[in-house]
Amino acid sequence: MKNIINCPFIPIAKRPGSHRGAAGVMYGDMIKEKYGNCDVNYGGEIQDHNNYDNLWVYHGTDWSGGINMFGGVYGFPYVKNTVNFSKFKGRVFSIGIDFPPYHEMVKSKLESAKKEVQPEWHEVDLKNLERMYNEAERIDYPNPTRKIVIGDSHSICMYRPGWTVNSVPFKTLNGAINDGFDKYIPFDYEEIECYFGNIDIRHHVIRLGQKIEDLADRYIEEANKYNAKIYELLPIEDVSRRIPQSGYYKGQPFYGSWSERNDARNKFNDYIEKEYGIKRWTGHLFNKEGKLDFKYMEKPQSIHLSREFYPYWNGIEAAGLEEFFA
Repeated sequence: MKNIINCPFIPIAKRPGSHRGAAGVMYGDMIKEKYGNCDVNYGGEIQDHNNYDNLWVYHGTDWSGGINMFGGVYGFPYVKNTVNFSKFKGRVFSIGIDFPPYHEMVKSKLESAKKEVQPEWHEVDLKNLERMYNEAERIDYPNPTRKIVIGDSHSICMYRPGWTVNSVPFKTLNGAINDGFDKYIPFDYEEIECYFGNIDIRHHVIRLGQKIEDLADRYIEEANKYNAKIYELLPIEDVSRRIPQSGYYKGQPFYGSWSERNDARNKFNDYIEKEYGIKRWTGHLFNKEGKLDFKYMEKPQSIHLSREFYPYWNGIEAAGLEEFFA
C-alpha cells in the first residue's frame, strides 16, 4: 500500500527553516516507520495523488478552524495543489483533527467572490472533498510508540524514529503542571521526556516576578511522578530578533531584558540539574556573545530551531545528531 502525505492548501515546505513544514515531514517519517513508505508532497510537486492508496492529510500547525490562503481565491499561489488534493479517490486519514468541511469552505469563498477568481478553482472537485469529509478516518498519532516526548511547540525538535511527540502549541510549563502531565501523555509508555518552560522564560517569569526555584521544584515534582527526563531550555536570542505576532503575549515579543531572561534560564537549568538531573544539549547553539545564534533558527523569523539543527533527527541526514548532547 502506497502512502502520500499532503496539505489541502499550502503544501509542506521542503526548506528546513519552516516550522510548519517540519511537522509535516515528521508525520511523514512516522508513517514511513510504521507502514514502510510515505512520500511527502513537498511544495505540491506530486500531481497525481491517485498513484497512491492512502492519503494522509496534515492540516498544518497554523490550522485554526478556517481556510487561511494568501491571495485568497484571486491569487492563491498553491491552488493547483488544492486541485490535485481534491481529486484523490482512495482512503483518507486526517492527522490530529476530524477532517474539516473543506468543500463547504471553498464553495463559500467562491460564491462570495466579488471579482473573477483564479480559473483553477473551478477544477477543484467539491463533490470528492465532501466524500473525504464523510469518509476520512481521524488518526491522532500515525505511529504511536511507548516512548513519548511531551512539551510546547519547541518539543517537535526532539522527535526521532521510535518516539511519539505530543507538541502542544502555546502550552506553558506552569499551565502543564496545573493540568497534570497525565493530560498530555496519550497512551501507555515506557519512557517519558519533557520539554516545557521556554515560553515561561520568554513571557511570564520576569513579568510575574516568579521565583525560578519554585517553578523548577514544581516541574521536578510532576516529572518525578513519571520518572520523566527533562531537557534544558534553549539559549536566549538577541532582542533584535523579529518574530511573528503568534509569538507575542499581550502585544509584546518578550518580557524582561535579555540579561534578566538569560539569568532566569541559567538558574532554572542549573537548579534542575542539581536537584533532579537534566539533558544538556544546547552547547553548540551559542554565538560569541553567549546568545542563541540566529543561524540555528527558522527563517526568516521565528522562535523555533530550524529543522536541520534538531538534535536527534532532521529528515535530511540518516544519522542522528546525538553528539550534541553532553
